[in-house]
Amino acid sequence: MEFRQIRYFLEIYKQGSFSKAASSLGLTQPALSRQIAVLEKELKQSVFDRNTRQLSLTEAGRRLLEKAVKLQDLWQETVESVSSLETRNGKAARIQGDFRISTGGTIAAYVLPQMIKKLRKAHPDLTLQIIEGDLRTSREAVIWGDADLGILTEEEYHSELEYRSFLEDEIVPVAAINHPLASRKTKIKARDLRNRDFVFYHPQSAIRRTVEAQLRKQDLLTHIQVSMELRSVDAVIRSVEAGLGIGFVSRRSARGLAILNCPELFARRRFSLCWRKSRPGLMNLVTALQDFSPGNEET
Repeated sequence: MEFRQIRYFLEIYKQGSFSKAASSLGLTQPALSRQIAVLEKELKQSVFDRNTRQLSLTEAGRRLLEKAVKLQDLWQETVESVSSLETRNGKAARIQGDFRISTGGTIAAYVLPQMIKKLRKAHPDLTLQIIEGDLRTSREAVIWGDADLGILTEEEYHSELEYRSFLEDEIVPVAAINHPLASRKTKIKARDLRNRDFVFYHPQSAIRRTVEAQLRKQDLLTHIQVSMELRSVDAVIRSVEAGLGIGFVSRRSARGLAILNCPELFARRRFSLCWRKSRPGLMNLVTALQDFSPGNEET
């Protein structure tokens, strides 16, 4: 058995088809099929059920999947361990290597760019690839090895994952600067927003769930008009700027918009770093990210 066959098996499972996996891996479908056939011959078991319309795992495939993710982690840990043997002036080596971080649009656009700039200055051999996704896709990317780390807003328990606190954030209601409520100096009551148009994120968004909980608390959720449901931070900001409704964004991304003086709808949230327990070698990177997070970095 070769490690590349494990990698191919995982990619087929994640993509849901041989053709999509072959395209992702840069292989022809016959070449990929031959590698899986070799794997199955060695295991003396079929790992995929090819008799159904939708590709699925056999019992042997499910058992292999459980071990394959750990084998992938072990391989990555081995590479990182060997490549970090270098020392400089008798001190531990700087963080080096290529790592993938999956997170939402707010962190990807408004937090990580400046952090990465500082990290790269301290660790010039470090490369970070940012994969933007919602809460569910980011968590799954970490679980299945598509990402080394996730930066998530909810710590949903999973037996394979570790979490560490990263930063605090605040979601605020925003409107275009010429919106009738934008210039109000006195506090705005939640009830003042009844029957107004709102620009929301899509239902799977972590911000959407946070906002809906806050609206429900103020008995406002059933008294508003959702005029748009969008997938990206930028799309929400542009739509609010255009006067299409009131939106909710992180205070970090509210530049160019009016933050409505409605404390009843402000909502705090916490981001955490997340990684698989089988990747203890990531702790140096986790610590560095915590050290360089806004509010923690040295001035």
